[in-house]
Amino acid sequence: MRCIYCNTPLAAIDYCTGCGADITLLKRIGRISNLLYNRGLEKASVRDLSGAITCLKQSLKFNKENIDARNLLGLCYYETGEVVSALCEWVISKNMKTEENLADYYITELQNNKNRLDTINQTIRKYNQSIEYCRQDNEDMAVIQLKKVISQNPKLVKAYQLLSLLYLKHQEYEKARRLLRKAAAVDNTNTTTLRYLTEIEEVTGKSTTLTTRHKRQKPEQEEGSGGTLRYVSGNETIIQPTTFRDSSTVATFINIALGILLGGAIVWFLVVPASRQSVQESANQQVTDANMKLATGTAALQDLEEEIDSYVAKTDTAEKERDDALSKAAGYEELLGVADLYVMDSQTSAADALAKLNAEDFDGNAKILYDDLLKAVSSSMFSQYYSAGTTAYSGGDYTTAAQQLKLAVESDPEGTNTHYYDALYYLGFAYYNLGDNANANTYFNEIVTKYPNQASQVQQYITNNSGTGSTDTGTSQGEASTQNGGAASSGEGGTTGQDIDVYPGDANSGNTDNTGGASYDPADVAWTDPNTGLNYDVYGNLLG
Repeated sequence: MRCIYCNTPLAAIDYCTGCGADITLLKRIGRISNLLYNRGLEKASVRDLSGAITCLKQSLKFNKENIDARNLLGLCYYETGEVVSALCEWVISKNMKTEENLADYYITELQNNKNRLDTINQTIRKYNQSIEYCRQDNEDMAVIQLKKVISQNPKLVKAYQLLSLLYLKHQEYEKARRLLRKAAAVDNTNTTTLRYLTEIEEVTGKSTTLTTRHKRQKPEQEEGSGGTLRYVSGNETIIQPTTFRDSSTVATFINIALGILLGGAIVWFLVVPASRQSVQESANQQVTDANMKLATGTAALQDLEEEIDSYVAKTDTAEKERDDALSKAAGYEELLGVADLYVMDSQTSAADALAKLNAEDFDGNAKILYDDLLKAVSSSMFSQYYSAGTTAYSGGDYTTAAQQLKLAVESDPEGTNTHYYDALYYLGFAYYNLGDNANANTYFNEIVTKYPNQASQVQQYITNNSGTGSTDTGTSQGEASTQNGGAASSGEGGTTGQDIDVYPGDANSGNTDNTGGASYDPADVAWTDPNTGLNYDVYGNLLG
């Protein structure tokens, strides 16, 4: 041992010669480690390998530099078939002590035998594969693999235990008992082996003897003079006289015939069945190998199919993300085009282009830009739809009027535009004139709710559930409204049309009608339809 403070080799005295530290406790720990090593050695000598492994592990916990304990632990692992664990202990031991270490000899002997190493590697892979078969409920393949493991590595206790456990599951108790007796011959105190044997004894009611039976010694035979046989059994000598033999020619031929018949019987009953059995076992082995290859190929094919499916799913996801990105990029391009139109002062074109876009296609700064452009062009959009709707209304095209006026109302969801009331008013009467009382009631009720002072203008046109409504014989449907949501009324002295009041007169001839009625002021013209040349005031009334 070495000092834990200065790493100086310790002497027989109770203090370190290098740093002078008190090492009494350290020496006591070393003695405990050696005591546990001796116990492990005693247990290993009587093949109590499980107990030996436990003691040696405790010894290394007290003193990890106990080279003898570590080497012996590796030997115990090797005897139980766990070669990998044994190599680990021997490699650690060799790194701790590079000279005059038995671990170096063990490793060299194992490495020089390449066939042995290959066999060990194969058994480890087959054992792990058998465990995987058990997890997949493929117990037949697991049994085949474990039988191969046992034939190649007869000391692997875990293989005996797993195979016996499979036999126990299928209630093949005698096969499990034989395997567990072989495992006990390697490690006679393994708790798992003993527990399985106890379960078998409880089920079968038959105890298991783990001691090896020795064959009885046959008494010594001596051939005396005259062909007599003498048997010596202990202190007694038994003399057996020779039997009478007929040496005649007939007896000789009879013996030859009997010998031939006996030889033929032996060949027929022993050699032929053995040959058939050998051929059958070879065929079964080939079938088993083919099944193993088929199962392995099937598993590999399934893994490849799953991998292909995952790649296909990833490809579909990538294509969808690409399409979404391209669609979003196209939407951004269109949004930038709308912004360019707005900057170029083409608000009408910008409003048309913005109406074709979907707000849900944008996020982040693009959504902010969309909202800003929508606020900026909403007034222009309202005026455009309102102008087209009232023009169609005045021409009696109520279907187009309803479509355009609905777009005007939807373009100003807050209702902030000056002509918002007028848009609702004409939209309601457009549906009313089309006979669509449900939509007409919707917008008439909205006027009643938002503009209670003007509710009387539309209240009489709201129909009940039966589809009939009250009518006003004194006022035509859809009369022009007053500014800022004022009551709709026919113009003083004007000619009332079917839907919109038309004020007669001619701006170029003094703006008077033929009856001398009221004339309109050119200043009342709010906008002129470029297609028809008709003039309208701020309320959408057609000026004569």
